[in-house]
Amino acid sequence: MITTRRLQVCLFILLLGICPGKAVCQDILIDSLRKALTSDTQPESRIMTTAKLARALFYKNAHEAIHLEQQALVMGNSLKDGQYKAFTYGTLAYLYDQVKDYAAVHTAIDSALYYAGRTDNKLVKGFVWLRKGILEFSDEKYDQSMASLLKSLQLLEGKEAYNYENIAYYYIAGIYWSNHDIDNYNKFIRLSWQTALKSNDPDDLCRGYQALGNAFLERYRADTAAHALLDSALHYNNRCLEVARQQEGRIVFSNTAAVAALNNGDIYFEYYPSAYKDSAEKYINIALTIAGKIGYPEIVANCYGILSEYALKEGRYSEAEKILLMGLAKAEEDSTTRDFTKARMLSGLARVAEQSGSTAKALQYYKDYMKYDKAYFNSSKLTSINKLAAQYESDQKEQALAALKEKAAFNKHLNFIYFCLIIVGLIAFVFLFRSYHFRLKAAKQRQLLLAKEKEDADLQSQLEARLREEEAARLQAEQELLLERQQRLNKELLAGTLRVQEKSELLLTLRNKITGEAGNSNILRQMDRIISEDQRLDEDFETLKSDFAEIHPDFFSQLQQKAQNSLTRLDLKYCSYILMGLSNKEVAMRLGIAPKSIRMARYRIKQKLGLEKDQQLDQYIQSLA
Repeated sequence: MITTRRLQVCLFILLLGICPGKAVCQDILIDSLRKALTSDTQPESRIMTTAKLARALFYKNAHEAIHLEQQALVMGNSLKDGQYKAFTYGTLAYLYDQVKDYAAVHTAIDSALYYAGRTDNKLVKGFVWLRKGILEFSDEKYDQSMASLLKSLQLLEGKEAYNYENIAYYYIAGIYWSNHDIDNYNKFIRLSWQTALKSNDPDDLCRGYQALGNAFLERYRADTAAHALLDSALHYNNRCLEVARQQEGRIVFSNTAAVAALNNGDIYFEYYPSAYKDSAEKYINIALTIAGKIGYPEIVANCYGILSEYALKEGRYSEAEKILLMGLAKAEEDSTTRDFTKARMLSGLARVAEQSGSTAKALQYYKDYMKYDKAYFNSSKLTSINKLAAQYESDQKEQALAALKEKAAFNKHLNFIYFCLIIVGLIAFVFLFRSYHFRLKAAKQRQLLLAKEKEDADLQSQLEARLREEEAARLQAEQELLLERQQRLNKELLAGTLRVQEKSELLLTLRNKITGEAGNSNILRQMDRIISEDQRLDEDFETLKSDFAEIHPDFFSQLQQKAQNSLTRLDLKYCSYILMGLSNKEVAMRLGIAPKSIRMARYRIKQKLGLEKDQQLDQYIQSLA
C-alpha cells in the first residue's frame, strides 16, 4: 500500500513549503502587494513589502522572487538600521533553500544574524532566529533548532507577532514529534493553533486546523476505543478545507488543504468499513483536485494508492493495477516528481502483481522500483553532500570571522598593554633613585639576617645532636630492661616446669602403686581416673597457658588478683575458653562434661570474681584481654 503515513510524519516539512512542491500564491494577494509596492516611496516599508511579495511570488516565478529580494538589499544599503537587511537576508535564506542553493542559504542566514545584531528591533531579530531554527529543523539538527526557536519566541514576546509565533510553536511541536514526545507535541500544536486564531492569517488557520486534526488522529491511534477523537480529527481537517475555500484568493500554501483532504480520505479508508468508500473517495477527489492545480505529486501518489487499496480489498487486481499505473503516469508527467514517489508506486504495483499471481510482471515492476529507489538514494546522497559542503564552507567562514574578531580584540588588547607599559616605565623611572637607596639599606639588613640565621642554625644542630644522644641512651636503657625481664620470666618458667615435673612424677608413682594393688576396687579406679584427668588438665592447661601468656601476658594474673587466688586450673581454663569466644556447649564438648556443669562453673567463677548479678562474666573477661 502507498500509505499516507509518511506524509503525516513529515507534515512539518510539507506545510511550510520547505520541501518540493508548488504551492500556488493567489493573484489577489500578489496584486495587492504589487499595488502597495508601486505606491510606496519609503525605502523602509518598500523593503518589508518586497519581502512579502517575493515570498508570495516564489512558487510562480522563483527567479523573480530572488531578484526582488536582491533589489531590496540594494535599497537597504542606504539605511543605517540593520533590521531591513536582516529581514531581507532572512527571506533570501528561505528562498535559496527552496531552490536547494545550500551554500547561498548559509551565507544568507549568517548575514541575517550579523545585521540582526545591529538593530534593536526585537521583531526582526525574532524573525531571523525563526528562519535559522526552521533551516536547522530541515537539516535534522533538532537540538540547535529548538534553541533557535525558543530564542525567537523570547524575542517576539509581547510583540503580537502571532504569525511568527504560530510557525515557531509549529516547528517546536515537530521536534517533539521527531522525539516521540506526544504530550509535548499536543501541547505546542495547540499553542500553534491558538496563535493562528489570533493572527487570523488564512495560511496559519489552515495549518493550525490541519495540525490539530493530525494530533487528534494520533491520540486515537493510541486509544482506538475513544471514537470521539477520530470525529475531532475529521472535524478539524474539514475546518481547514472550509478556510481554504472561503479564503481561496488569499491562501499561499494550498498544499495544506490538500493534506487535510487526503488525511480525511485515509481516515475513512483505515478506520471505517467499506460502506464509507464514497466518503473516502470524496476527500481523495478533493485532494487530487487541489494537488492537480498546485502540482504536488506526493499527494497525487497517496491518493491513487488509497484508491488502489480499495480495489485490492474487493479482489479487483486489474483495477488496482490500472489505478496505480494512472498515478505513475501522472507522476511521470510532472517533472518535479521525486524518484522516491515513483519508487513507492512501483513497489505497490509489484505487490498487486504478486497477489494476482503474475510473477513475471511483479519482477519487472520490482526491477523498475529498484532503479528509481537507487536514483532516489543517489540524489539524496548528493543533496546531503551539498548540504555538508555548504555547512563546511559556512563553518570555515564563521571560523575566519571569529579569527578576525579575535585578532582585532587581541590588537586592541595589545595596544592597551603598550600604553600601560609606557605608564609603568615612567613611574619606574621616577622611583628608580629612591629604590636604589632602599636596596642598599635592604642589603645591609639581609647581611645581618643571614648572620643571625647562621647562628640559629648552629644552635639548632647542637640541639639535635644532644637529642640524638639522649634518644640513644633511652633506647639502650629500654633494651637492658627488656633483657632483664626476659631473664626473670625464663627463670619463672623453668621453676614452674620443674614443679610440674615433680608433681607428674609423684602422680605417676602413686598411679603405679594403685595399679599394682590387686582387685578392682571402685575407689582405686576413681583415683586412677582422677590422676589421669589431672594429668590431662595439666597438659592442656600448660599448652593453653603458654599460648595465652604470649598473647595476653597479664590475663591470668589479673584474674587471680580479682579472685584473690581462689581460681583453680579448671576455672582458669574455662576463663580462657570464654576469652576465645566458645559457647557453653563447645566448652562442655572440649572438657567432656555436661553443659549443666558448665553453667554451674560459670556461676562459681562469677562469685569468686565478686561480680554483681547484672554484670556479665563474658564481658568482664573480654575487658581483661
